[in-house]
Formats: sequence, structure tokens, C-alpha cells
Amino acid sequence: MRPGGDGELQRNHAQESGRQESRERSGRSVAEWTTLVIGAVLILALVGLVTYLYVSGENRPPVVEATSLDREIRREESAYYVPIEVTNQGGETAEDVVIQAELSTGEGTPEVTEFAIDFLAGGETAEGTVVFSTDPSAGELTVGVASFRSS
Repeated sequence: MRPGGDGELQRNHAQESGRQESRERSGRSVAEWTTLVIGAVLILALVGLVTYLYVSGENRPPVVEATSLDREIRREESAYYVPIEVTNQGGETAEDVVIQAELSTGEGTPEVTEFAIDFLAGGETAEGTVVFSTDPSAGELTVGVASFRSS
């Protein structure tokens, strides 16, 4: 046996073990603390955003409104084009929105036309156009939402 062989080995092992304990006691490095703080802030921000969206009522059902833009009516040959603005005031999406327009001149049957919008997200505004053979300024134009589906 070598002199001091086992004792020296045990001392080296004890010193190594002491260094490891010292490292564990010193805590985390700056990079670890920075990463921890950034992660915690991101998680708190996400939880806050989800809570805000839930409380603020953004999950309200669709409320679809349609209005004619009379100032932008145009005539092309024998047809009158009337732009219609459609807005979803609710928070949820409306699908298969059908807009109906009726032009009543007081003479005979009213002229009725409609168009569809595939989907309208909450707070979104879209435009469509209805076409009449009679001048809309010569009668009463009524525009409304005929139907839609909630998603």
C-alpha cells in the first residue's frame, strides 16, 4: 500500500464535496434569476390578459347592424348600386350573415334584394352592395339583417 493513499483520496473527495455544497448554498446565477423573472412576468401577463378578456365582456353574442351608404349610390346603365355597411357590435363571430334591402316606391310590389357575408368577426365592419332597377332616391329604402349564425 502507498503511504497516505487512502487518506489522501478521502481528503480530495471531502474537498470536492465541500465545493459542491458551497456552490449549492450560493444559489442561482444572474442568468438563472433573469430567466426566472422574465418567465414569471410572462405568465402573470398572460393570466392577466385572459382575466381581462373574460371580465370585459368580449364574449358577448353577435349584434349585427346594417346601414345603407346613400351618399355613395351610383348608377350604371339601368341599375342603381347601393353600398351597405354591415357591422358586428358583439364580441363573437357571426356566420352566414344575410342582409336584405327593400325599396318601396308606393307603386306596385316593393323591390327586394339581398346579399350574404360568410363571416363577420366581433367588432368587424364589412361592405356589400345591393342592386335595384329603380332609383332608390325615388322611394323608401329599408335595410336590415335577415339572418346569421352564431359560432
